[in-house]
Amino acid sequence: MGNERSARRLIRGGRTRWAWACWVALLIAAGCDSSFQTKSEKKGVLLAQVNGEPITRQDVRAHYMARGQQEMEGKAEISISRVLLDQLVERRLLLQRFRETGEYVSEGKVKRFVEFIRRQYGQVDLNTIMKEQGIDEEFWVKTMRETLEIEHLLQKEVYAKLKVSDSEIEDYYNLNKEKFRVGRRLRVRQIVVPSAKLASRLRKLLLDGKSFASLAQKHSIDPESSIGGDLGYFQQGELPENIENVVESLKLSEVSRVVRSPAGFHLLEVSERRLPFQKTLASVKENIKKRLLADKGRARLESWLGELKRNAKIKYYPENLENVVSG
Repeated sequence: MGNERSARRLIRGGRTRWAWACWVALLIAAGCDSSFQTKSEKKGVLLAQVNGEPITRQDVRAHYMARGQQEMEGKAEISISRVLLDQLVERRLLLQRFRETGEYVSEGKVKRFVEFIRRQYGQVDLNTIMKEQGIDEEFWVKTMRETLEIEHLLQKEVYAKLKVSDSEIEDYYNLNKEKFRVGRRLRVRQIVVPSAKLASRLRKLLLDGKSFASLAQKHSIDPESSIGGDLGYFQQGELPENIENVVESLKLSEVSRVVRSPAGFHLLEVSERRLPFQKTLASVKENIKKRLLADKGRARLESWLGELKRNAKIKYYPENLENVVSG
């Protein structure tokens, strides 16, 4: 993961901000239900019913508003996706099933989750996005609660029942050994500066014996400048092609020519080379277990949702799927 981030920085530069807005939007979108009404609209057009509970046009509108697609006025109104409608139906089924269990999510847990999101995104920005999307705080908190309710339900009725044996893990390892083979790796340092002239001057200083790490700390505009420009280890294919071609040709501690990219002008150095090796079963056992649990979880969830649908009364109104804002 760290290597992939560093590789992207080689060609892009700068830190990538976490997309908390997208996360908040997805959580809100997941919680869209028929309680959401815009001030300018009357009761929503009925799209489906799940055990008597309606899914309406407002669900779809709220979904797209929550995704940040707010400028819907003046857009051509077209058919919504049946896939989206099925997702809203499934969510309604899950919330209904949660109510049937008699379980609950404590207000303390809801409060901690809400405060966690607030801290990550920032209260001012969060208030702004909710205002722009026409979603009040009460609706947002309700959505957070429903998200936790579904998480609780799935953990108890789906994921807690999953098991992976040691023999399954060993079989997976033996059948997929190539996945656990680590290729030859290069440890790369870089200095990135905004001009070719400065890059050339720094290269001359490096060739005269100046420390790569100290010059990176002093001059590089790359995020890793504070650690001497150390990008970590890379296998073949993990770096941009023009960068990889350069570092592959370098001897240990040799300084590269100046390489240009959208991020600036780079000087590169290979500080270490490591031979390929095979990861042991013991070292990857937990990762394999997580992968197998995820695979079983997807299959179990699909089967369990199918059972909920078969036992539910779901009615679609296809004639009303036309002329609904789809974003």
